[in-house]
Amino acid sequence: MYTFKSFIAASLLLMASSVWGYQNERANFTIEVNGEINPYNVFSVFVMPGKEFKVSSVQNITMKSQHLTINGLSIKSPSNPGIYPVQVIHESGEEMLLNVMVLTPIAEKKGEYLNGYRIGNYPTKPLRDNPIYNRPTGLFEVTKENENTKLTPHFTLKQFLCKQAGDYPKYVIIRERLLLKLEYLLEKTNRSGYAIETFGFISGYRTPFYNKSIKNVQYSRHVYGGAADIFIDQDKNGAMDDLNKDGVIDEKDVRIFYQIVDNEYDKKDYHKFRGGLGFYKRNKVHHGFIHVDVRGSKARW
Repeated sequence: MYTFKSFIAASLLLMASSVWGYQNERANFTIEVNGEINPYNVFSVFVMPGKEFKVSSVQNITMKSQHLTINGLSIKSPSNPGIYPVQVIHESGEEMLLNVMVLTPIAEKKGEYLNGYRIGNYPTKPLRDNPIYNRPTGLFEVTKENENTKLTPHFTLKQFLCKQAGDYPKYVIIRERLLLKLEYLLEKTNRSGYAIETFGFISGYRTPFYNKSIKNVQYSRHVYGGAADIFIDQDKNGAMDDLNKDGVIDEKDVRIFYQIVDNEYDKKDYHKFRGGLGFYKRNKVHHGFIHVDVRGSKARW
């Protein structure tokens, strides 16, 4: 039975889909891969060359690929880095695209450089022996040709690139859980009345070299592909919008976005996305934004 509140919530969601053009792009089935459950019709998984991994689902699915070895629901990644699309087909005929993103081993780094791109050096030991701070075993090679690849329905590879100077190829690592969290928050932001197709990015992945150059903390979650600094940019001018419509873009607008995210913290569906949430005012270097990450424990600043 509909309550007035549920009717309003449903109406807002319909508006977000039909008037604003935003669609959450959820499939009618889910898959589990690399420990994450994906409900979207496009998803990406980052794997090392030659690794065998499984895709599972509570529904009946099959998989097809032109370039990968698939045995039932097991996939073996090739030895060559790159993007390898897989069709995941539900018994109803509905399809999901799974991008297998095969990494370049970080062991191929020469000094601080990987194929001419300066990575710098990761800490030799994880912070407090927490495995989320283990050095990545590989990084994904980004080129002009593949940088616009959709990792999920509303986020592309290019959005996560480090801001440091340098030509292609560039390298990046992104945690699948961060992708899922960003999609979740994007839907909540649209439901809150802010019509956007994606978030604006201040920062996604950072190389250890770049992270050190901007004097950030050594164990920043950005360095491990688990964080994003984002803002709401409805007019697509590259800056936070005037969310409260008071004619001034200031910390009050950042606080609105911050609160949308913080309101999700105790909700059941958000539990797996718990992590850091930071509030940043506008300064001489950047406009206002929030930081989100998937460290697995609550942190606020």
